[in-house]
Amino acid sequence: MSLDLLARQAREVWEVPRDLLLRRYPPFVTGGPLPRGHVPVFVFHGVEPDSFGRKLRYLADNGYRTLSAAEYLDILSGSAPAPERAVVLTFDDGRASLASVGAPLLERHGMTGIVFLVPGRTPVRAAPSFAAGADTSLLAWDQVESLAASGTFDFQSHTLHHARIHVAPRVTGFMAPWMRHGYAAFDVPLIERGGRDLLAGDVPLGTPLLQSEPRTSEALRFHEDASAGQACVEAVASAGGEAFFERPGWERELRRITARRTFGGRLEGQADREAAIRRELQEARTLIERRTGRPVVHLCYPWHVSGPTARRLAREAGYRTAFCGKVPRVTITPPGGDPQAIARIGEDYVELLPGRGRGSLLAVLRRKWSRRMRGGS
Repeated sequence: MSLDLLARQAREVWEVPRDLLLRRYPPFVTGGPLPRGHVPVFVFHGVEPDSFGRKLRYLADNGYRTLSAAEYLDILSGSAPAPERAVVLTFDDGRASLASVGAPLLERHGMTGIVFLVPGRTPVRAAPSFAAGADTSLLAWDQVESLAASGTFDFQSHTLHHARIHVAPRVTGFMAPWMRHGYAAFDVPLIERGGRDLLAGDVPLGTPLLQSEPRTSEALRFHEDASAGQACVEAVASAGGEAFFERPGWERELRRITARRTFGGRLEGQADREAAIRRELQEARTLIERRTGRPVVHLCYPWHVSGPTARRLAREAGYRTAFCGKVPRVTITPPGGDPQAIARIGEDYVELLPGRGRGSLLAVLRRKWSRRMRGGS
């Protein structure tokens, strides 16, 4: 295990106790009440039968109901009172388990959810899991259309590509086979070649990956000269492509190559940054609305990161809300709160809501830490 990975896991393990000390969680997490009018918004990614089914049973057995995005916005704006024991269930990325696991369980309990979809990565049709090279990790458009028509899920925007961009000429890694598909592909920055941006599945193996930030941050993109990384790509190709990454010390080999080269390039201007972010926001709305026939006015920022430019452009693009993660000094966004900075809490805490069979924070933390130390999220 790399030192970087160990350091990241250590930070994640400390995150929860730190945030508890700083009172960044709502009172119900530590056994307190859920104040009248407060509607907690929970964030999920993928779902699996036992855990998700248990959470929904807990909500149903204790009289909780789920709200649609429109209902929740009415409460935030003061147009409607918050029902007793109301919650909002949100799902980031549009993962395939929402069709196979999530939808049947939600329908069984008469509940609904909001999916923040990445339309620039959404495949046209769901491929059979046994198909060669099939990436079955994300919902396909035919599944999205069916689920939207059923009313189980409301599909909203997670931006067009959920993109990261290079921001400085410092090598942080290299394109490897396991980064081309699934959720790992979201962490691969856009690579510009021939005047167009490549997503992870099209990036040549061995391509150096540089220091990056989310596209919706305030960072300016660094456009690197493609020639600087070509030697790494050629070294991988000449050694068998994917087989190169089975060799011990493959990363050291590539770092030796990049150590002998300087990554030249240029920083984009502010106008270029604005145009790129505007496209991420506007085209996502257009594509999802075209496929679902429903209005898209709700946004979730990738990695919960937004700079002043992205927040301004989101409002200009017609988004009425923006869902985030933890929001400073706000544990649950109350009626009258800022709809452009909606606080959300992780799915682990659903069963800590007031009710019969209420779980304990200690049990939640044990599961959470065990999962993270095994390499989960």
